[in-house]
Amino acid sequence: MNIFKSVKGAVSVMDAASFYGIKINRSGLCNCPFHNDKTPSMKVDIRYYCFGCVATGNVIDFVGKLFGLSPLDAAKKIAMDFNIITANLNSPSINKASASLKKDKIIIQRNDEYQLIRTFDAYVLDVLFSLHQYKEKLMAFKKDYAPASIDELDTCNPLFEEALMNLSKTDWMIEELTFGFRDEQLTFLTNYKGEIEYVKARLSELN
Repeated sequence: MNIFKSVKGAVSVMDAASFYGIKINRSGLCNCPFHNDKTPSMKVDIRYYCFGCVATGNVIDFVGKLFGLSPLDAAKKIAMDFNIITANLNSPSINKASASLKKDKIIIQRNDEYQLIRTFDAYVLDVLFSLHQYKEKLMAFKKDYAPASIDELDTCNPLFEEALMNLSKTDWMIEELTFGFRDEQLTFLTNYKGEIEYVKARLSELN
């Protein structure tokens, strides 16, 4: 298998964009790095497409355009950064780079950082999923158990009270976690660990 097939088969544009520091939202959209993009207009997955400047292509095209590299040099960079072994990596220039212990350590470090980012992003999505589930239940409680009159407020269903107490805060938590940068998300998850554990435990009770 040649280097182009190996790289395209192992790394998606979403993987590369995240690895090279581009923030991607839950819809797979990011600010296009190829034009002055103030709102996310590029969709990244296996390939990429920008709804603003109409840039499109595969992961090699993306990395080549991002770093000003030829297709072959872009493929080599991806292979080195993601530690992909291919037949073409036996060329003298690649062997020389691979022989550098310092280079290998950098690659390993970047791969470790990339895996940590992927694990963190997966955890954020898991927390958001729980928050959205809880929000749906609170909205149902507010609708289904609302008292028929003001006179019944003092004796209303506890689930209705739970909805009134927690719905706004749950909405706020979802917004903070969805639109925050990774460092902000990490601070949020640390500061609201107790609330997140409560939501997960409460969902287990309700389910």
